Amino acid sequence: MEKKFSLKFVLALVLMTSALSCLILSLLFLWRINTTAGRSDETNDFSELLNIIATRYIGAHDIEEVSNTAMRAAVDSLDDQWSFFMTPEEYTNYLASSDNRYTGIGVEVVIDEEIGGIKVMWVYPDSGAEAAGIFIGDIITAVDGESIRGLSLVDVRALLRRPVDDTVLLTVLRANGAYENLTVVYSVIFTDPVSYEMISDTIGYVSVKNFESGAADGFINAVNTLIEQGAESFIYDVRSNNGGKVTEMTQILDFLLPEGEIFISVDRSGDEQITKSDADFLDLPAVVLVNKHSYSAAEYFTAILSEYDYALTVGEQTTGKNRMQNTIPLPGGGAVHISTGQYLTKNRVSLYDNGGFTPDFLIQLSEEDLALYRSGELDLLSDPQIKKALSLLEE
Repeated sequence: MEKKFSLKFVLALVLMTSALSCLILSLLFLWRINTTAGRSDETNDFSELLNIIATRYIGAHDIEEVSNTAMRAAVDSLDDQWSFFMTPEEYTNYLASSDNRYTGIGVEVVIDEEIGGIKVMWVYPDSGAEAAGIFIGDIITAVDGESIRGLSLVDVRALLRRPVDDTVLLTVLRANGAYENLTVVYSVIFTDPVSYEMISDTIGYVSVKNFESGAADGFINAVNTLIEQGAESFIYDVRSNNGGKVTEMTQILDFLLPEGEIFISVDRSGDEQITKSDADFLDLPAVVLVNKHSYSAAEYFTAILSEYDYALTVGEQTTGKNRMQNTIPLPGGGAVHISTGQYLTKNRVSLYDNGGFTPDFLIQLSEEDLALYRSGELDLLSDPQIKKALSLLEE
């Protein structure tokens, strides 16, 4: 009797479990149907709206522009400044910039306030500008015969935007007062994100413009080269660095820091993924420079070095970003760059919640120095933030 009762009990339990499983699966199935139906209705509404505009609207319109505007608005409605939609052309340019490449003539420029036009501050090696004979200090006053005096930098850049192998006729004012017309060919330009030099007999200076492709290799090469030249301490400048790739940043942190946690990402479920550095590290004093335009990887880089007591920090309060984005291609050739997680420092600090990173020494540039810094004309040894960093390392 006892054996028969056990078998009946087990059989009943199995039937009850099966019924419960079926109920759960049915509920999930119905939820999936309702959710999918909701999305399907929304998709159908959008498709029907585009159809109505294409077939019934009386005014002139570009249906592709209508669609792109709708998708851009959808992402903007998330109210997340780090997420955005990209058209196919914008996505192509984004991929190039992520590799520190862009299509252009190969110059860095600023608006020339005195004469008008744009002043050449840098000419990239092996660029169309270099081949055409454009030099630092030249002032470009016309594009294809049309004056650009009085135009904003944004307008001038739009006027100069062209594909690879295209050409442009530039009117250039030389330092001797002579005007020349030069034809410049467009090409793919690689912009090195890292520059470096010895700033004193024993102090090396490394500037990192971004953490996109090439930043880690460039940084490590810069530091090793400066050590060979006698550097015993360093200034790492990430001012106006708008971030980049986590892999580039963590490779640099691994090079600098001892064994430990160097990056903590948190997904939408709250699960942590931790990146660690190995035991090898660079045991040399350092100061990091930041400003209010340092964000994302740049401010995280600074915060981690500070939490490890590896470096002192000088400059301004940073932006306060702690979200990570993925770039997801779309079927039409565009893409969406969307926040999919957040990151915390080693001490589990949210830079967003803290309103950014606060340097050990808060020093702001004067309006005059700020204008020179923005134009690339502020001498390193005259820069108040760099002067403070030098004094800390020379103590």
